[in-house]
Amino acid sequence: MKKILIIITIFWCFGIFAQTAPAADGKPASDSLDVAAAMKLLETKEQAFERLANTNPKKGTPKYAAKDKEIKEIVEEIIDYRFIAEYIIGKKWAETSESKKEELFNKIKELFTDVYLDKLFYNKSYEKKYLEKGTEKKYLKGIPESIYITSEIQGVFKGKTVGYELVYHIRKIDGKYKVFDVELDTVSLARNYREQFEKNLKEKTVDELIANIDKKIKSSKSEKQDKKEINPAAK
Repeated sequence: MKKILIIITIFWCFGIFAQTAPAADGKPASDSLDVAAAMKLLETKEQAFERLANTNPKKGTPKYAAKDKEIKEIVEEIIDYRFIAEYIIGKKWAETSESKKEELFNKIKELFTDVYLDKLFYNKSYEKKYLEKGTEKKYLKGIPESIYITSEIQGVFKGKTVGYELVYHIRKIDGKYKVFDVELDTVSLARNYREQFEKNLKEKTVDELIANIDKKIKSSKSEKQDKKEINPAAK
């Protein structure tokens, strides 16, 4: 459970955005990476996340639906879902039909947003400070150059403060900065999922993998509902 909650925290901390960084003359910046601009936009988006996290509307109300919608819209902008999906599926992605790619892609998005983000935004709090930032070469295959931003997170788990290090990996695509991986205490989320999915795909079809992801989503939602029935006061 602790591991799941820590992983969940990753997705709330995905505070990077799909915006074009303006140049000094007001025109869009070139394709070169601007670490300072990425950092500034990161902080701006995280302020929006914090504002949303500090509201606590009752589930099922219009205010709750509006908060949930705004959170997911921001996340849709900041996470490079397409790269993540292609990377973690690996060689099988090219062999998969377009219709199955889309189905698999949507399931991966649902797993990340509807499960992890829902748990995080309504059940978790944290404090963060940034440690260092810069550029890196060939961090993952297919990404020749990217930005890294290292931060230290302190959160609360079962009433106790826990701390860990997060490294955000950001690339610029179509003039926009997006997160394509996060490392938690040196463990890469993208690589970790790639290993898991590749192992499953050696033994299972894409349809079976989709079914497994769907099962994981339903199991998590069922677990959350069971907790609410035990503790009706839980949000």
